[in-house]
Amino acid sequence: MSDRVVYRLDSLAAITMGVVLLIWAAPLTTLAGWPLPQAFLAGVGLFLVPWAGFNAWVAAQPSVPLRAARVHLAVDASWVLGSGALLVAYGPRMSGIGIAIVAAQAVSVLGVFSLKLLGVVRPR
Repeated sequence: MSDRVVYRLDSLAAITMGVVLLIWAAPLTTLAGWPLPQAFLAGVGLFLVPWAGFNAWVAAQPSVPLRAARVHLAVDASWVLGSGALLVAYGPRMSGIGIAIVAAQAVSVLGVFSLKLLGVVRPR
């Protein structure tokens, strides 16, 4: 899979998830069963919308700029670690659906991180 395709798919995932979180923050907070306020999910959604734009910009470049790739790797790694921290801190109080959602998106982001990392370490 080409680097640009990875960033295009990440852009699509980010805008989709961002919009879903902005629109359905309250019901998703209830469904997840965690004690964090719905503003937390809305804030994540608010972050993901411009993040999707950044992904789209990277995908539109002739080749992925190394600085942009490093930013992506840092943010994706932070996302996975943050998801793990949420599961440790709030997992016992979350619903099974909430745990599954956080774990599934963490695994998905880890997969995207791996693909982006391959693009950085691959000889050019």
